[in-house]
Amino acid sequence: MKWTYSIQSKMAASGALLTLCALVLFSNYIDQDHTNNVKQSISTLYEDRLVVENYILKMTVDIYEMKQALHAASQHDETTSSQITALLSDIDGLRNDYLKTRLTQTEDVKFAALIATLNEFKSSSETENKLKLANDALSLLNELSTIQLEESKLIMKRTDDLYWSGKAASQFAFAITIVILLVLQALVFASKTLPKTNQATSANLN
Repeated sequence: MKWTYSIQSKMAASGALLTLCALVLFSNYIDQDHTNNVKQSISTLYEDRLVVENYILKMTVDIYEMKQALHAASQHDETTSSQITALLSDIDGLRNDYLKTRLTQTEDVKFAALIATLNEFKSSSETENKLKLANDALSLLNELSTIQLEESKLIMKRTDDLYWSGKAASQFAFAITIVILLVLQALVFASKTLPKTNQATSANLN
C-alpha cells in the first residue's frame, strides 16, 4: 500500500506541476496579447485620430484664410487668385495625407463630401458662391473633427476594457497558482508523514 500511495502522490505532484507550467505559459500569452492590443490601440489613437485632427485644423485655417482673401477681393476689387491657389494646394496635400489614414464609414462619407465641395469651390468663379462653399467646407471639417473625438473616446474605452480584462486574467492566474502550490505542499507533507505512520503501526504490532 505504501508504494501505491507513493506513486499516486508522485503522479498527483507531476500533474500539478504540469498544470502550473501550462498556467504560467498561458498567463504569459495573455499578458503578451494584452500588451499588443494596448499598443495597437495607442498607435491607432495617434496615427488615425490625433494626426488627422491636426490635418483638420490646418485645413480649417487655410479655408478661413481663403474667406478673408475673398472678402478683401470683394471690398477692394482686387484678384487674390494666387493666394487662394496656394492655400488650395496646401489643402490638397493635407487631403492626400488624410486619405492615407484609416477612415470609418461615416468619416469616409463626410470626407468625400468635403472633397466634392472643395472641387466645386475651385471651379466656381463667383465670390458669393465661393464664400458659401467655404462655409460648407468648414461645416464638414467640424463634423470630421467631432468624429475624431468620438472615435478617440471609443479607443480609450477599448483600451480601458483591455486593461481590466488583463488584470482580471492575471488575478485569476495568480489565484490558481496559489491553489496549485498549496496542493503541492499538501502532497509533500503527506509523503513525509506516511513512512512515520507505517513505522508506528509496525511497532504497535510487535
